[in-house]
Amino acid sequence: MPIVTLYNHKGGVSKTTTTFNLAHLLVTRGKKVLLVDADSQCNLTELCLGRVIEELDAVAEKTGIIQDLPGTNILDALKPRIEGEVASINIDTIETVNLVPGLDLIRGSVDLTSIEDDIGEAHTQRFAARTNLMRTYVAIGDMLTRLADARGYDYIFIDLGPSAGALTRSFFLACDAFFVPVAPDRFNVQAIRTLSTIVSRWLEEHSQIRETYKSYSLPVRPGQPIFCGAISQFFKVYKGKPKAGFDVWMKRIPEQITTYLVPALEKLSTPEKNLCPLSHEEFIAAQIPDFGTLAPLMQEVGKPVFSITQEDTALVTESGVAWAGGTWTDAQKRMATYKTCLEQLANRISIAG
Repeated sequence: MPIVTLYNHKGGVSKTTTTFNLAHLLVTRGKKVLLVDADSQCNLTELCLGRVIEELDAVAEKTGIIQDLPGTNILDALKPRIEGEVASINIDTIETVNLVPGLDLIRGSVDLTSIEDDIGEAHTQRFAARTNLMRTYVAIGDMLTRLADARGYDYIFIDLGPSAGALTRSFFLACDAFFVPVAPDRFNVQAIRTLSTIVSRWLEEHSQIRETYKSYSLPVRPGQPIFCGAISQFFKVYKGKPKAGFDVWMKRIPEQITTYLVPALEKLSTPEKNLCPLSHEEFIAAQIPDFGTLAPLMQEVGKPVFSITQEDTALVTESGVAWAGGTWTDAQKRMATYKTCLEQLANRISIAG
């Protein structure tokens, strides 16, 4: 049961959109998937529950009664452990939101950062042999692992915020695999260097306490996520190829990975576990072009891009008339291209076991 994330400390790389669509694709393969919104911006929750939010907002406008969203949010799931009420999180109290058969969500919380300091202290004091803090340190990974075992999830996807803080670190260290989503521009490509430093530090610091925590019989995660490749996305295409301004940076992504990320991961690999089992040619897991007007349509209908129907398109036209002719044909081509890219990502996850 791999726990997977798309992580980049630089924002604006479509990680949430890709996570949402990739999870839906795996469901079409007969897999059971859990989405976890660990970003206080709650973009994944908004994407998944857009229709529900609209309905509740409409009720609030008419009645003045504000109802909460369905399900347990990630903060409420973690709070009993963070506040020291329990030794470990009772997963029976966690109510996920079922989106479609085979796909569930633990929704986000805008107040998630309120526990940043508690998670940070557990990390800072990780050598102190203070049982309460040690239990907090392992809480996230332990909760997700037990939840997957109890409810039969084949995959868990964590949507992380664009940060390098304590919360992001804890969720990242719970993972078995990660992709790096990158927009092909100067600053995104340069940020691979910083990202490599961040990830290397997290993994190294975690490795220093792993065996000690095991000796205390604490359910510590390995903290050795495998690099599944970069996802180059958010670029424009002309005549079937990336436009020159994007292409120049797309070609530099593997170079940056080779120079910075690979050495960092090789240093922390073990004979039992290679954290970068990819060849240079495999560093780019997928190249996902900008899919234009399909993006707002996806948000409007709450469906994965590849499931959008011709009837759905009427929701985003001023006239209320569905796309037809060349417009719909072009949309179908872009949807097919996008689905092919998602298939590549789904296949790549297999290297994580």
